[in-house]
Amino acid sequence: MKIATLATLSLVLAVTVIPSNAQFLPPDNQLLQQPDLVSNLFGLRHCPGPYALCEASICRPTGRMISVNVAGSQTQAQYPEAECVCPIFPGPAIADVNGGNMQGNCDPPGQNQVWSLYSPKDHVPQEINNWSRRPADSLVAMQLCPSRLGLGKAFANCFNFSCTIDEHPRNGVRTATCHCPLGEKQDGGPIDLDTAFVTPAGQCHPDVCGEYPVGDAAPYANGQGWQCLGPPHNSD
Repeated sequence: MKIATLATLSLVLAVTVIPSNAQFLPPDNQLLQQPDLVSNLFGLRHCPGPYALCEASICRPTGRMISVNVAGSQTQAQYPEAECVCPIFPGPAIADVNGGNMQGNCDPPGQNQVWSLYSPKDHVPQEINNWSRRPADSLVAMQLCPSRLGLGKAFANCFNFSCTIDEHPRNGVRTATCHCPLGEKQDGGPIDLDTAFVTPAGQCHPDVCGEYPVGDAAPYANGQGWQCLGPPHNSD
């Protein structure tokens, strides 16, 4: 399993290096046409077929636990589970086939199921705006949720986790319901409560930090205040 995924990389760059209006990654059509770059530099894989993009989702705890693959180990760790509704996009997309609860390949997890994978996009239909495709309603904007909030275990990591395709579209958008861990690092390890995190959910509404958004740990930003970082890339 690669700890430094493309999604993680874009989040790190958002906080530490690149101004909010700059490109974080190549446009998705360029990125996905460079399989050697993705495979060799990041140790990831292109998976064909439809996938769920849980980039701007806000989730709900289920009260159950979920098993997560641990990097460098044959074991799994247990984390509180959240349910996240995510739009479906056509592939290909980027996966860590040894991460999440994937089983080492791109095969769909089951009938009427897809994986939650990654491809950089500026516009993603979001539940908070009733799945509208309007540019203003679907714009992805990243925010830093500060460590002082003590919410390090209150965001979900959905990268490489299985999802069930929803029976009916939502406002014309095909979606899947994904089950994702709360408070888990990209390597399967736990996150401290007092850890900052970055989330592309909520279009920079600060209240979303406490509403179980999809995100990634940002310990390098511990001690910093809340920030709206803007669009993470320029792919559309």
